[in-house]
Amino acid sequence: MANNDNLLAKSGLNFFGRMSASATHEIKNTLAIINENSGLMEDLSMMAQKGASLPFDRITDISQRVTKQVQRANLVLNKLNRFSHSVDRETETANLEKTVDVVLNLASRLIEMQGITIKVRAPSSPILINTNLFYLENIIWRAIETICNASQKAKQVNISLKNSSGTALLGFSSDSLDSNLMDNVFGSKEDLALLEHLKLSIKKNIENNGFDLIWPKSI
Repeated sequence: MANNDNLLAKSGLNFFGRMSASATHEIKNTLAIINENSGLMEDLSMMAQKGASLPFDRITDISQRVTKQVQRANLVLNKLNRFSHSVDRETETANLEKTVDVVLNLASRLIEMQGITIKVRAPSSPILINTNLFYLENIIWRAIETICNASQKAKQVNISLKNSSGTALLGFSSDSLDSNLMDNVFGSKEDLALLEHLKLSIKKNIENNGFDLIWPKSI
C-alpha cells in the first residue's frame, strides 16, 4: 500500500507540474504581448510630447489587443484555479463528461502542439462517478497523452462516453495507431497504481482502434 501511495504521489506531482507549466507558459505569452503593446503606447506618448499628432485608430487597436490578452490570461487563470481545487476532497461525485472537458481545456496547448484535434461524443445522459477528482483528471490526461502519442498520421482523436447497465465507459480511438505503442497501454507502475486506486480496468478496443477505460459502477 505504501508503495502504491508513493507511485500515486509521483504520478500526481508529474501531472500537476505538467499542467501548471503549460498554463503558466500561456500566461507568460499573454504578458509578453501586453508588454509589447505597452511599449508601443509609450512610443506614441513620447511622439505626442514632441508635437506629433496622436493616431487614434492605432491607439484603439493597441487597447483592443491588450484587452484581448487580459481576457485570455484570465481564462487560463480560471481553469488553473479550478484544477488546483480538484485536490480539495478525497472523494466527490464527478461528472465524467465535464471532467473530460476540464482536462481538454487545461491541456489544449499541449494537444495543439501535436497538431491533433479531439472530438468528444457525449453520453446520452450524465455519467456521475464517486471518485478522487484529481486522480480522475490524471488518468484522463494519461489516456489522452497515450492515444495522441500512438496516433501516427491521424489528425483527429475520438473520445466517447457511454453508460450501460451501471457501467461507465470512456473510450479513446484514432484512425491510425502505432501498434507497438499500443501493445503495452498503461504499462508503467504509476499508471497501474492510478488504475487500481480509481478501481478502473482498461481494455484494448480492436474494433474501434483504441482502448477503453471502464468503471465497474457509476452513480
